Amino acid sequence: MSSSLRILVVDDSLSMRLVVGQLLTSLGHQVVGEAKDGLEALQLYMEHKPDLVMLDLVMPKFDGKKTLKKILQVDAQAQIIICSSLGSEGDIEYCLREGAKFYLQKPYEIAGVTTAINSLSEPVS
Repeated sequence: MSSSLRILVVDDSLSMRLVVGQLLTSLGHQVVGEAKDGLEALQLYMEHKPDLVMLDLVMPKFDGKKTLKKILQVDAQAQIIICSSLGSEGDIEYCLREGAKFYLQKPYEIAGVTTAINSLSEPVS
């Protein structure tokens, strides 16, 4: 996916939102919203209809797994990349099975983010 994307960043850590936001902007994408939890993410998703959601797995209140399911209920075509440094293999498999398009390990690196975004444009075989 080489064109500029409108991206919603969801992470309970302000520093992580800033880091990934700067990285995405440097890659030519636009951050259309930032959410600190899943409930805020749902509201912003409905408001902005982003091309992509960068979704933290481990958050208080409303975690990434619940948020993933809710966004996909609202929009079955949603493009969601799960991001975490703490996710277990079971959590990762669950999210991918439920409809996440990619799992990205934190801390964020430009190569990993680029690979994750590029994977969204690969045809399904």
